Amino acid sequence: MFQEEPRQLPKLTLEDVERHQTILRAVEVVRMEDRRERRGERQRKFDAMESAYEALEKVDPRLYKAACVKEANVVFPRQMRVPTETPAKKIWDYLE
Repeated sequence: MFQEEPRQLPKLTLEDVERHQTILRAVEVVRMEDRRERRGERQRKFDAMESAYEALEKVDPRLYKAACVKEANVVFPRQMRVPTETPAKKIWDYLE
């Protein structure tokens, strides 16, 4: 497969192995903190949504019921275009 023999990686000393493992642990800690932060943000958003639903239910039960109805077969609008470098030939009018 190779025309030349691939280079062999140098043997790592114990200090190098320890540094490598320390870096890997640090990266994992940062990722864990990021996951925890994102999870907390999602929970705060969900709690805000729940409180908004409760407030809507107290204000107007009819609107609350309408907000909770799931629409069947709702898909993303097919007439929307993907953003491109050049403008569209036909401008999309969302009011149509």
